[in-house]
Amino acid sequence: MLVVTVCLMFAVSVLLSGIGLGGGAFYVPLLVALGYPFHVASSTSLFLIMVTGFSAFSRFQRAGLVDWKLAVVMDTFTDLGAFVGGLTAFRFAPRVLKIAFAVLLILAAVAMSAARVRGPRKTVPRGFGVWHRRFAGQEYAVNLFVAIPATFAIGYASGALGVAGGLLKIPLMVLVFGVPQRVAAATSSLMVGLTGLFGFVGHGITGVVNWPLALSLGLVVVVGGQLGSRLSIAVSDRALKRWTTAAFVGIGLWMLVQAVLH
Repeated sequence: MLVVTVCLMFAVSVLLSGIGLGGGAFYVPLLVALGYPFHVASSTSLFLIMVTGFSAFSRFQRAGLVDWKLAVVMDTFTDLGAFVGGLTAFRFAPRVLKIAFAVLLILAAVAMSAARVRGPRKTVPRGFGVWHRRFAGQEYAVNLFVAIPATFAIGYASGALGVAGGLLKIPLMVLVFGVPQRVAAATSSLMVGLTGLFGFVGHGITGVVNWPLALSLGLVVVVGGQLGSRLSIAVSDRALKRWTTAAFVGIGLWMLVQAVLH
């Protein structure tokens, strides 16, 4: 069983680290399906999300693709939303929320697929509440009146469902704010790593961590995160967009299946 677990975790970490995700949508159900108790699967998943995110981030950072300022702004309100979502999740039917989240993710993937790959912008939107960014040789604009409530809502859904907020923050960055796909993936890897870190610390305090399992799989996803981020940097923007779209559709369908069967 350990060999199967290692192979699956490696494959997931390579695929999702390349597009700036941590694998949280897959790690828990895979570990549970392989026979691990849910609380062990949950804490191990958070550890793997942290390791995958930071592993990919280290490579993206060396390539100069991580927009730190954008990450701080988006992650702050996402974390606040996740906290509120965790507190109030019991008020909503998890199945309904999960189906809505999955459908929105698939629609976002379709929109990303239909959108043309942007070259460097000659002009970007300006005005009150619009944060103009010039980064990695490109320019884009973040409308704070959209970013703040949108990232809070994404965080709320993530906290209520226990899934990674990066699933919707990447489409938000790319489709709404015009952030290049590669920068969005790199910046998301930092946010994913931080999310996994804070969640894992909470689990670690309660003492429900299977350290031999977490550390052994952690070594696997470190390698996967490095490989996935290297591939992401090497491929074209068009190929990266196809990779991201396919992953989002796959995750959305996976979540729909889970919502229907459980």
